[in-house]
Amino acid sequence: MVQWQGTNFTVDGHEPTSAEEYYRIGLHCWDSAEHRDAATAFLETAAANGHGAAVELLGHIDYVRGHYASALPRLRQSTGSPRAAYYLASLYHQGCPQAGVPQSFDEAARWYRSSAELGEPEAMLALGDLYLERLLPVARTPAEHALEYFLAAAARNHPYGQYRAAEVYRTLYQDAQRAAALYQACVDNPMTVRHSLGSMMMLQSQAHLREISANSAAGLLRQRRDSVNPPHQRDDFY
Repeated sequence: MVQWQGTNFTVDGHEPTSAEEYYRIGLHCWDSAEHRDAATAFLETAAANGHGAAVELLGHIDYVRGHYASALPRLRQSTGSPRAAYYLASLYHQGCPQAGVPQSFDEAARWYRSSAELGEPEAMLALGDLYLERLLPVARTPAEHALEYFLAAAARNHPYGQYRAAEVYRTLYQDAQRAAALYQACVDNPMTVRHSLGSMMMLQSQAHLREISANSAAGLLRQRRDSVNPPHQRDDFY
């Protein structure tokens, strides 16, 4: 067994001997509130013995703790990780003097694309925002590029992706039908309430759904009036 501050750790009852076993203990510690501070000790042993997932998790831990200088080399080593690519993109997006990273929207977009190609919806949303803000070169309209990425995030059941795509359809394309379908998906998504913007998305989506429904009903009434009382047959009283 191995000890950390008086607590014994084993893998299936025996002392860890391989990088994988040290990684498993480190991962368990990181996922446990009680032993979270022990995680890096075990993960560093695994990483020193070439365990790629341990390196990636150490980069994640450093990043979320704000230790960007130590996170940077670990994130760069973690090729194939959508999370690591997203963190690297975020560092370039904002710029990080602590880690010696200059602000670069081009580098941010490159890493966001790498992350998005690996399936990370947060990277898709970030790219959509960069296009809407006209911070990246475009081959089509900024809205077309943005919508492509928002829809990609929505397709992965990301509530904010559903909401942002609905907003683009409603405000920039005046496509109430597609907007309503995405607003409804956001309302019905169980992950919406757990999102940091969940309350806002829920309230706004419900309000826009009521507005779209009311406008649709009003449109049907106009069609009915026009069919039974054609405009060219109306008198001044109508």
